[in-house]
Amino acid sequence: MKPSNIVMAIMLYSVIASLAPIPSFANSQTNKTNLLSTQQIEHWRKDIDVMQHELEQRHIHLYHQISADSFNKEVVRIKQQLPSYTENSLRIELMRLIKQVGDGHTQFAYWGGEHHSYPLELRMFGNELRLIGIPQQHQHLLGTTLIAIEDRSIEQLLPLLTPILQGVENIQSEQQRLIETIRVAEVLQGLKISKSLEQTKFTFKQPNGKLQSITLNSLNSNQFAKHKLSTLKLTKPVDFTKHKISNDDIELLLSNNDQTVYLDFHHYPSFSEMKDFTDDLIVLLREKKTRNVIIDLRNNSGGDFFVGLHLAWAFIMVDNLNWRDGVYVLTGRKTFSAAMSNAAQYRQLLNATLVGEPTGANPVGYQDADTFLLPHSGWKVMHSKRLYRFQDKPSEGVQPDVLIPFEWNNYKAGEDSQLNWVLNTIKRAQ
Repeated sequence: MKPSNIVMAIMLYSVIASLAPIPSFANSQTNKTNLLSTQQIEHWRKDIDVMQHELEQRHIHLYHQISADSFNKEVVRIKQQLPSYTENSLRIELMRLIKQVGDGHTQFAYWGGEHHSYPLELRMFGNELRLIGIPQQHQHLLGTTLIAIEDRSIEQLLPLLTPILQGVENIQSEQQRLIETIRVAEVLQGLKISKSLEQTKFTFKQPNGKLQSITLNSLNSNQFAKHKLSTLKLTKPVDFTKHKISNDDIELLLSNNDQTVYLDFHHYPSFSEMKDFTDDLIVLLREKKTRNVIIDLRNNSGGDFFVGLHLAWAFIMVDNLNWRDGVYVLTGRKTFSAAMSNAAQYRQLLNATLVGEPTGANPVGYQDADTFLLPHSGWKVMHSKRLYRFQDKPSEGVQPDVLIPFEWNNYKAGEDSQLNWVLNTIKRAQ
């Protein structure tokens, strides 16, 4: 085939994939747990070939960790074993394969298609998975330790889950992806941890050693997003008031003495929305003669770091800030992708002191994700397009200047030890 024809073929595939056909074999929960049909096997065989071809074409360096030969052998093995897979178990194998590419922005993730989750929120403290969110009827279990799912202990589950976790670059993001993935019904069923996609038993250990098991029903993505949980929450800073320029992505709190501004930057707005926000921010900070800035990126999993750079530009426009030691950035294991990039950039551009835990993304590595759709299953596959270096030397996450891990006893009491350290440091300097 001539090069021009290859280009045309890829362009034609892109048009077809962009139409996102609804897969004929993924319309029910039952389909996910039955062995693949002859038609499904043929469709998935073609999808797997497309996935490999597109990754090789689109990824900046697909075989930077796993060799092409090893990747090919895994592809051949999976295609040979298609008759023995259900849709869920196949997706587990594809997650395992793509995990071996070795960068957090190349993913065959459960969120690439229809999936269901159990309504609970966990956080890892040391080696314990603590329950920090649960439906109201089970709120008495808040703070307990998850020790088993169905009849498998957490110690038995970790070796099954860890090799398939997507979006992992270091131990911090591994811990974050674990608590997100362990509640996904398709993952638990595909790994044969639970038999059902509709409900699963979770067992918790209370402080007195007593065990209690509950059965939770899974929710689809829309239901899960709207479902309200009883949660353990960290307290907001006292003597601060939410300002009217806050939006859905950035909550701004101003201290009652106007000297400190706290930004809960948990999501990236569009560039135009950020521009509107920063126009108001500059006016506010100049008018109030604010001295100190706290940017909280601990719950920000990424977006467009150029949008975050516009926020940096806005602060640079304010001369009355304490540019010597009055700018702080809070980071944690959920700080990923663009949020990690901006944390490193704020250290450079704003002379910011980073406080908290290392970021979930690494400052030197493959990033800038793009996606494509598989033509038959409609599954979304993510891949890295760029190699970024936000530090001179690689490290396991952007390391904070002041390392303050969350301790369970403080967390369960609602004490935000990381933010409190910053506020106390500012107070002592005044």
